[in-house]
Amino acid sequence: MVAVVVELLALQVPENGYGSINDAKVLAFGEMGFGIFGSFLVLTLFFKPLVCQQPNTDESFVFEFLQKMGLNPPKDYGFSGSFCSWRGVFCDDKGENVVGLEASGLGLSGVIPDTTIGKLIKLETLDLSSNRITALPSDFWSLGSIKKLNLSHNQITGSLSSNIGNFGRLESLDLSFNNFSGSIPEAVSSLSSLQALNLSHNGFESAIPTGIAQCRSLVAVDLSENSLNGSLPNGFGAALSQLKFLSLAGNEILGRASDFTGMKSIIYLNISGNQFKGSVVEVFEGPLEVIDLSRNQFQGHIAQVNFSSTFKWSNLLYLDLCENELSGEFFTDLIHAQNLKHLNLAYNRFTKQRFLQVDMLTNLEYLNLSGTNLIGEIPSNVSSLVSLRTLDLSENHLSNRIPPVLAKNLKVLDLSCNNLTGDIPLMLIGELHGMESFNFSYNNLSFCASQFSRETLEAAFIGSVNSCPIAANPDFFKRRAPKHRGLEIALVLTISMVCLLVGLLFLAFRCRRETRMWVVKQNSFREEQTISGPFSFQTDSTTWVADVKQATSVPVVIFEKPLLNFTFADLLSATSHFDRGTLLAEGRFGPVYGGLLPGGIHVAVKVLVHGSTMTDQEAARELEYLGRIKHPNLVPLTGYCLAGEQRIAIYDYMENGNLQNLLYDLPLGVQTTEDWSNDTWEDENNGIQNEATLVSWVRGLVRRNQALLAIDPKIRGTGPDAQMIEALKIGYLCTAETPSKRPSMQQVVGLLKDLEQITL
Repeated sequence: MVAVVVELLALQVPENGYGSINDAKVLAFGEMGFGIFGSFLVLTLFFKPLVCQQPNTDESFVFEFLQKMGLNPPKDYGFSGSFCSWRGVFCDDKGENVVGLEASGLGLSGVIPDTTIGKLIKLETLDLSSNRITALPSDFWSLGSIKKLNLSHNQITGSLSSNIGNFGRLESLDLSFNNFSGSIPEAVSSLSSLQALNLSHNGFESAIPTGIAQCRSLVAVDLSENSLNGSLPNGFGAALSQLKFLSLAGNEILGRASDFTGMKSIIYLNISGNQFKGSVVEVFEGPLEVIDLSRNQFQGHIAQVNFSSTFKWSNLLYLDLCENELSGEFFTDLIHAQNLKHLNLAYNRFTKQRFLQVDMLTNLEYLNLSGTNLIGEIPSNVSSLVSLRTLDLSENHLSNRIPPVLAKNLKVLDLSCNNLTGDIPLMLIGELHGMESFNFSYNNLSFCASQFSRETLEAAFIGSVNSCPIAANPDFFKRRAPKHRGLEIALVLTISMVCLLVGLLFLAFRCRRETRMWVVKQNSFREEQTISGPFSFQTDSTTWVADVKQATSVPVVIFEKPLLNFTFADLLSATSHFDRGTLLAEGRFGPVYGGLLPGGIHVAVKVLVHGSTMTDQEAARELEYLGRIKHPNLVPLTGYCLAGEQRIAIYDYMENGNLQNLLYDLPLGVQTTEDWSNDTWEDENNGIQNEATLVSWVRGLVRRNQALLAIDPKIRGTGPDAQMIEALKIGYLCTAETPSKRPSMQQVVGLLKDLEQITL
């Protein structure tokens, strides 16, 4: 009989464990007896906490929201028992309405459904951060009581609704790390109670709305890593006098330091990676502790400015002015920043100067003076910076020896690209094992560091001399038994002679073969394939590619993505071993190949024709300098590879081709209003129109398959015209604009001999 009652209950209770059993009827109570009634009562009491839920209540709204967002069954996440005791649910004093809901990091995904969260009319705090929510419901903006809203670290797309202005009581809004786009609505001006605003790491565009200046209660604003542009609203700084935290980093905002005048409470200011100009002096006022003005266009002789008397240097903890256009010398006021922990003045336009006075900056943990025109010696008092963890003095003109003792607790050290000489101190060598990274490359140093791997030596000591004695490398200098000495010498000499003879025979055979390997081809072509025209000297890239041994061990350097671990083998795979099928163009500096690196990175790979004249050190330095050049009209150099004797430059792939193609790639015989390339000076009496030189005129005829017109009518027909045309083609090759495409004299002789076989 108990089974019958259980079955009856099962019919009344839905699968999700909730429903109403108030209408359940015990049909056979009289016949079943009191025992059955008792069993039914026990089961009813057992199921009541799970199934007693009234529709259209906050409890039902929250439960439906969690279930439809993928939290199934909810009780596994602490949503069981009494409603107000559910995990992250906070009720009012009566236990009827939800005033707070925290569901961060529960794996909720998709669109928030209507008639769920939007029905919690008493809700004051909502935290749905770190989920996979993609959109908000239409009734979401009816939460008129909301004070704290956190939807950060989700996947919400689209524009931010102007209905945000309905949240008149909102004090904290965090929509960071989503995919919002469009402009920030002017309706934010209605948020008069707003104290914290975080819209960072989205895709917001256009200018910052002027209405934000009406939010005078703001204490913290983070709009970093968007695509905001334009200028700041007038009176921005003065209107937000209570602001303590401001980050506008990683946008395209225009402005000057004076835009922040009036922020008397500001402690944290980060406007890095924008387009601010002018002097930096007006930023230095008030109780600022963190100042980041890096990667802007600030100018001026910073040592000659008078800083505000209201600015307290002793409060300053973090200062970053790198990658601006500051000139002059370091400002002496820095000696008063005795609590400074982070200082970065790298890559400005400072004049040549001695090392910064660091005696008083004993709390420094990070010091970057790379590219600041430092001269002279590294001062020995750097060792007094006992808290220093990072020291970067690269790309300066520092000379003489490295001090015997640098900071003892260093984790990162970069002294590369200077004029340092002498031995690297043994004490410093001994401390390198405890560092995360170090670099002494491109100096005139010597060292003894036999304990480091070959990879470390090649990466961190480029251009330095290993001065270790034989005793420091016993594995490489083992003594041999004297009785075999003579035999070994004889064996080595014999093998050397055999190898030399084989090599000479191979070279002779190869030279003979190469005289016949190249041919002159005439194809229907597009001019972007080669600057020299439709006839090209055929070179074989497999020759130098084969000379590169262990392609997987030759690194490819990518400037802005150092963690990408590409090798020369990846370049070979991307360009099909530099096959002509992947050739994009051939310029005067070398051929350019297209390819796709692992991870879907589309690149253009240029093999530099004159690169072998430079040493590895010179080539790496020049290529790294070129990689720093950023201009909207220049294709950025993204990386390089030193493969044997070849120097390979890696550029971003330009889908629409280059300027040469756009200017000159016009269909033959088609004249357009944009065909300005023929608008050259003319002389009516020279018999040759529209051309400046005889060579270019003849080359143009050969390119257009009209070589016969270049032959003087007086000799035309006196011999095989085909031979004359082929002779012109040889001349075409010998006058190629790219020297590497011109044949050698031996090959020219071979071509001329082949002309004898051409008949009518």
